[in-house]
Amino acid sequence: MGYGQPSPDWELVDTLGVVDIVMTILRARETRPSATAATVSRERHANVFHVRVCLLKGSPAPADGNPADPGRVGGSGEVIADFVARQLGQDLVDAFGNNDVIILK
Repeated sequence: MGYGQPSPDWELVDTLGVVDIVMTILRARETRPSATAATVSRERHANVFHVRVCLLKGSPAPADGNPADPGRVGGSGEVIADFVARQLGQDLVDAFGNNDVIILK
C-alpha cells in the first residue's frame, strides 16, 4: 500500500524537519527551473515515517483518489527525495497538521 517498502535510494534520517525539506527543494530547483510547486507527503509505517518530496510543473491538482496511493497528487511531477525518518521535527508535524500532504506553491 502507498510507497511500499523503502528502496536503497531512500535517505535514512533520525529526525526530519522543515529545513531539510526546504533545502532539498532549493537544491533540486537549481536544475529544474520549470518547477512551479512542490508536494511533501508522509505515511506512517510501523515505527518510521516515509516522506516523499516532489517538484511539479504547472498547478497541482488532486489525485483521482486512488486508495493505494493516498499521498499522491495529480499533475506532472518528479520525485526529488524519499526519506525514512524515525521521527518528524515538531516544525514539520505542525506544517502537516491533520493532513498527510503539503502543497507548496
